[in-house]
Amino acid sequence: MKKLLLLMMLSLTFVAAQETKLCPCPKEIPVREMEPKELYKLITDEVDDLYILDIREPDQIGHGEIFTLNLVQITRGYLEFKVKKAIPDKNARIVIYCCTGKRGKLAAKTMQEMGYTNVYSLKGGIREWVEQGYPLDTVYGEVVLKR
Repeated sequence: MKKLLLLMMLSLTFVAAQETKLCPCPKEIPVREMEPKELYKLITDEVDDLYILDIREPDQIGHGEIFTLNLVQITRGYLEFKVKKAIPDKNARIVIYCCTGKRGKLAAKTMQEMGYTNVYSLKGGIREWVEQGYPLDTVYGEVVLKR
């Protein structure tokens, strides 16, 4: 019985090693990040093919958003299901933001894997945007952090 178990374990190890050779892990897709300053310039220059994708949860959106006419709001959990309809042009320039930039990077990577070619994550998320003095659109109007 022990010999049979040992033989099975060795066989599985061999099969796993062969699968690794046949199906190597995909290469890591680098995620490009955009500085808040760059995004602000694109917004104020009114670039046509620019989409801002807010992937925060609904309770976070209430704190304020980066205002642009091409703002798309899809939570990270629904991104794969809804983004193709919301942004059909896979060559459009898309800047994704969340609170701190972590979910934004994950979403950017996912969109690249879906075939979107010009995707960026806002470096530091909306938190960095605010800390650098750029405006947020809120229910009270435009708000800028003063230090």
